[in-house]
Amino acid sequence: MDQIKHIVLFGAGNVATHLSKALVGKGFSVVQLFNRTEDTGKRLARLIGASYTGSLQKVEQDADLYILALSDTAIPEMTSRLRVRRGIVVHTSGSVGMEALQHTASQTGVLYPLQTFHKGKRISFDRIPVCVEGNLPAVEKALVGLAEQLSSNVHVINSEQRQILHLTAVFAGNFTNYLYAIAEDLLLQYNIPFELLKPLIRQTAANIRHAGLFSLQTGPAIREDTAIMDKHLELLEDHKAYQEIYDLISNQIIQHKHRNGKL
Repeated sequence: MDQIKHIVLFGAGNVATHLSKALVGKGFSVVQLFNRTEDTGKRLARLIGASYTGSLQKVEQDADLYILALSDTAIPEMTSRLRVRRGIVVHTSGSVGMEALQHTASQTGVLYPLQTFHKGKRISFDRIPVCVEGNLPAVEKALVGLAEQLSSNVHVINSEQRQILHLTAVFAGNFTNYLYAIAEDLLLQYNIPFELLKPLIRQTAANIRHAGLFSLQTGPAIREDTAIMDKHLELLEDHKAYQEIYDLISNQIIQHKHRNGKL
């Protein structure tokens, strides 16, 4: 299989924006961008030097790679209509199996960057884990070659593994961020600056350098300090949802400790 050079991109959201900019920065040519919303699509197309189309009938048929940087819900609709006569078709989803692409082309795969993306936040791809899968050895090799030009952290991961990885990313990233948001919300109600928590957050994040993260668990739940936990629940009396989250996580910490018998 020839080296990947010319790319058609589907989507203009967070992943599409950062991935396309990274590709162009490494010398790849994104020749065309497809997006249903014209204004958003044309804006990104101008930024990366691509032509724009909102019609599947006008999608280029001679590209080396077609990247569906779409939401999970948009992938089935796109794959039901898209047909490519040559080139590789991939999606960038962590939770959609590669088999979703089987009717779009004879060469399919996945290019999944494991990171949270926002258009307005600069992100370097250099160390982002990029997970690759291909339906043929030659496809996988070509995708690995492309991914290694974007990142030094490339892994061949199958669809089942990738779905578990995506699940754990929700726990480690999305849920953690929401817990920060709860803390911020409560502090604002009492006119306390969130800045006071940042050294604690940084230290907690630094703990990932150690193996066996549960052994570093601190707080009232791990001590089974029911007096403090009851006081915290009382303070959350006006926030029933936060109260439930606090109680559930505290109980899970205690149960985890008892299952393992020690810290």
